[in-house]
Amino acid sequence: MGISRLTAWEIAGNHDDIVVDAGGPDKKTGKFVGWITRGPGHNFKPLLNTQPIYDTLEQAKQAMKDLVVKINEFVDNERVNSKKSSK
Repeated sequence: MGISRLTAWEIAGNHDDIVVDAGGPDKKTGKFVGWITRGPGHNFKPLLNTQPIYDTLEQAKQAMKDLVVKINEFVDNERVNSKKSSK
């Protein structure tokens, strides 16, 4: 799964308007998918989703929550590095 910087910044910049969810199981594989969207104020605009790779609904949701944490860390790191390089 790839993610653009723009999507990462949209997720990191809107903590109160990000929804993580999951669905499934997939009819062929029996696995679950996860996704991240904006909230109801943006009509649940899709930001990213996975293939059906998770064994349970809970695993898929947790993976999306963990991904949001990693995205926030990445964006925070970019902000710090940007400030350092502008000095």
